[in-house]
Amino acid sequence: MKHASVAALFCMLVLLGSLARANEVDPAVMEKGKIQFMICAACHGKEGEGTAAAPPLAGSEWVMGPAENLIRIQLRGLRGPIMVKGREYDIAGGMAPMAYQRDEQIAAVLTYVRQSFGNNAPAVEPAQVAALRGEVGKPQLTVADLVMPEGMVAVATAPAAPSNKYANLDEGASFPRWAVIGIIVALLAGLGLWLAKSK
Repeated sequence: MKHASVAALFCMLVLLGSLARANEVDPAVMEKGKIQFMICAACHGKEGEGTAAAPPLAGSEWVMGPAENLIRIQLRGLRGPIMVKGREYDIAGGMAPMAYQRDEQIAAVLTYVRQSFGNNAPAVEPAQVAALRGEVGKPQLTVADLVMPEGMVAVATAPAAPSNKYANLDEGASFPRWAVIGIIVALLAGLGLWLAKSK
């Protein structure tokens, strides 16, 4: 009986050791991710602490949640309100897509973010990014498009973008916005001509 307990304990230790090795990340991948993160740091902060331009990545439920969310956000961008660490963020224009990056670059930066700033989530593989490349070119995501991290509740999202970006120019306005834009353009063109003639 004593030998069975020792054998069971030994098996558990071997299993825990293999799990720890499975979660280890290649230092070269982390270094690539750190370099790629310089772009992200402009908005998310050097230490992932967040800024007025973007929410924090350090301790973020979204960073620790499904990798699919982060990959899709990199490929399509994100707009509208998002709740991060109990605070709602709704940045004008949202996050722009970063689909110009190669699969390896996206996987490296997401792995770096998921393994830095106190975060401890599994690495992202280039094959995971490649599997979602079909998302490129689709409209920016909203929270409603994402898989909610465990224990989170969705906040209201911004309305979907109209399929025709000019469809709302005449909506309920007594004086159409397109007319105001036309007047401003005409005034600026006239001012430019007047300045050109006066020289």
